[in-house]
Amino acid sequence: MPRIQFTTPAGASGVLELDAERMSIGRADDNQLIIADDSVSSHHGEVAFDGSSWTLTDLGSTNGTKLGGSRVDTVSLAPGGAFQLGNVDCVFVGDEAETATEDAAYSAPTITVSSPAAGGYGAQPYNRGQRRGFGPKVKEKNPGGGILTLLAVVALLACGAAAYFASQIGAAT
Repeated sequence: MPRIQFTTPAGASGVLELDAERMSIGRADDNQLIIADDSVSSHHGEVAFDGSSWTLTDLGSTNGTKLGGSRVDTVSLAPGGAFQLGNVDCVFVGDEAETATEDAAYSAPTITVSSPAAGGYGAQPYNRGQRRGFGPKVKEKNPGGGILTLLAVVALLACGAAAYFASQIGAAT
């Protein structure tokens, strides 16, 4: 089965099996092919098979798809062909019968990643708390703060009213 082997800048690696004719690839959980790296856009691109060859089309990603260091919109995937999604290095591997010798040469540890329906990597919930580079975390609001502010305003008004009435009583006598 054709697949894409990838290695992130942090050293994590994996394998994305291409088991459908058209599959979305990106960082978001709703893609069929998921690469959890900040340099990969949420919906980075689309991998498609036209009956004779595979192509990868960039869907306007932020960090782009690169071939030989140059940014491209479309990549024709051939066995052993290298490309980048953002800063993630990828290699397209054709059918197993064609690439048995190439697989033996690839010695990096891999994680088999398949579609979420098959119970693979994408089926596991993604811990969004571990993301980096998306700005500061939003501070939770204190629901009791509004009531305390209202009580402080009422207390100040009561003190002001008491001082006013005391001055009126003193002026009347």
